[in-house]
Amino acid sequence: MSQHHPRLVSPAQLLGLLLSFISVSALMGILGAGLLVPLTGSAAIATKAVPSILNDLPSKIEVVEPAEESQLLDANGGVIARFYDKQRIVVPSANIADIMKQAIVAIEDKRFYEHNGVDATGIARALINNLGESGTQGASTITQQYVRNALAEKGYLEGDADQVSAATEQTTARKLREIKYALAIERTMDKDQILTGYLNIAPFGPITYGAEAASQRYFSKSASELNYLEAATLAGLVQSPVEYDPLSYPEASQERRNLVLSVMLEQGIITSEEYDAGIETPLADTLNPTNTAEGCIGANGSTGYFCNYVITRFLQDEAFGQTAAEREHLLKTGGLTIRTTLDPAKQQAAYAALTSAIPVDDPSDVDDALVSLIPSTGAIVAMAQNTTYGVEAGQTMSSYAADGQFQIGSTFKVFTLAEWFKEGHSAYETVGSTNRNYGSGAFRCGGTPISTEPWRVEDLAGKDGPMNVVKATGLSVNQAFVNMASRVDFCQIFQTAADMGITENGETIAALPANIIGSSSASPLQVASAFAVFDNGGLLCEPMSISTVTDRDENTVKEFAPNCSQVLDSNVANQVATLLTASASQYYTSTRLADGRPFAAKSGTTDYSANTWLTGFTPSLVTSAWVGHADSSTTPVRDIVINGTYYHAIFGETFVGQQIWAPYMSTALADTGIEPMHNASLGNSAVSTPRQPR
Repeated sequence: MSQHHPRLVSPAQLLGLLLSFISVSALMGILGAGLLVPLTGSAAIATKAVPSILNDLPSKIEVVEPAEESQLLDANGGVIARFYDKQRIVVPSANIADIMKQAIVAIEDKRFYEHNGVDATGIARALINNLGESGTQGASTITQQYVRNALAEKGYLEGDADQVSAATEQTTARKLREIKYALAIERTMDKDQILTGYLNIAPFGPITYGAEAASQRYFSKSASELNYLEAATLAGLVQSPVEYDPLSYPEASQERRNLVLSVMLEQGIITSEEYDAGIETPLADTLNPTNTAEGCIGANGSTGYFCNYVITRFLQDEAFGQTAAEREHLLKTGGLTIRTTLDPAKQQAAYAALTSAIPVDDPSDVDDALVSLIPSTGAIVAMAQNTTYGVEAGQTMSSYAADGQFQIGSTFKVFTLAEWFKEGHSAYETVGSTNRNYGSGAFRCGGTPISTEPWRVEDLAGKDGPMNVVKATGLSVNQAFVNMASRVDFCQIFQTAADMGITENGETIAALPANIIGSSSASPLQVASAFAVFDNGGLLCEPMSISTVTDRDENTVKEFAPNCSQVLDSNVANQVATLLTASASQYYTSTRLADGRPFAAKSGTTDYSANTWLTGFTPSLVTSAWVGHADSSTTPVRDIVINGTYYHAIFGETFVGQQIWAPYMSTALADTGIEPMHNASLGNSAVSTPRQPR
């Protein structure tokens, strides 16, 4: 058996310990009670210096709101994702269970409700123990710990490492500052306010701070719902949040929990029966962890791409900070609530339609994407694709709906329609011919013929000859639209497209004959936004993904409103919408909405079906869906097995429209009444066109 040897203490160490005790005693007015004998010599001189040191310190501490996670919410208030450096959710006292408060007081500061911020008895005990063999022992009250954490948090929020170091350094000066601040705080805050502040700021894990976030992290419940076993586990964490992390070190955590339970028993907080049952309960049986990754990687369900779209725009908005770094710091620490426009029901319907047509990881490697918005506001209500958001193998963080650039094919023909109506033409005029050859000077800009290379229009069999514009649109006849383009101001077709958001690298698409039938590229979001102009009386509303951003106190930081401008004559827009409704009704035999709901739409298919589209709308919803190879958008989608079915070729109306667009729109609009579509005059000289059977 080893012999007991008193621990040797140097004169300097002894003086430091005595000074700490003396300073606290002086502050608490107990020197006059004769608890300490006078000191002589250098010790007395040092003691006299203590009041001077304290007098030089500020009497107030600036208690900052601690860093708190920000939340991204859908339109119904559901959490899409959380953003943080420190995982913390600040809650009021009423949202923390009493047993949690009792457990933390029991193990950290049993005289919390008796002292005035500094526990002289505890310091005296620590002094004696530190002079003995047992090593160092702290004497910090919950109030002092709150001060320490608050000072460190202020430094963290201000990016000042020196402040953080000063708040945690092991020096007498730091201890004296902490003591004075603790005494000051006790005069301005009541015990429950201090305890609540402590339980919101203290660390409860490697990156988890505050009782609420810890409760959700380890038990998937609110701190208001904690039982005594769970409370004991959390209370045991604060002494060493990493060492006692129940998920990483369950044995150490259980041992620490049982120690807390024994203290709770000693103090009469729990009964002997509860204690016995508690220590017999394996820690693992009490855990129900929620492990959600921070940021859009942890986004709920299929919303990662929308999440990334929103946060990218948030970080570009100077309303949230002058620099990108400031904006990101606010996002990670400010406790913001970012309410978005995403409709969770429509989002689920979009993902279901996309993955039903082409499952995630389908052997075909064919991608699909869809975006849906409200025409009158530009609010994005759904944005999805048949991939998994992430950085692992087989995953992607690229949003095909928002950022993809894919040839739009015949979808571009709607801009020829707009110019056709702008110049006073009728939908019932005869267009097209059997001649598919166009030489230089066949197209005019501002009335002047322009020089182009000789060009022959390619088209599918059976699309030769003259027809009216309704039929040409319904059957998407290339040669008819090129003929129309030769009869209007050719350059204005591309200017109209640019006005509606369809450009090439931000510039107006080159006025080349081949571009009339869709050689240019765009994203589904750009195409949907452009089609919304036809549905919205010529008003272009910029895509909107955020409705409001509020701070931790629900004060509005920024409120977003539709940003709309007139880019097309309202009558022209209504004519195009009416024509797209009429042509889809007569010629789209595969794409039908539930309950016979009318709609306007235009398909698009590029060479070898490399990109196929269907974009369309009802008065309240516009949607663009795309299919192709996202990473190689010119790769043919022909002679291929998709979702177990062989296709020689796929087309916008028969594949995208039938299998993706219509199923989504039918579900998204299921609980709404059938709305009357646009009904503008399409001009004179109507020609009877046989209606195809449905």
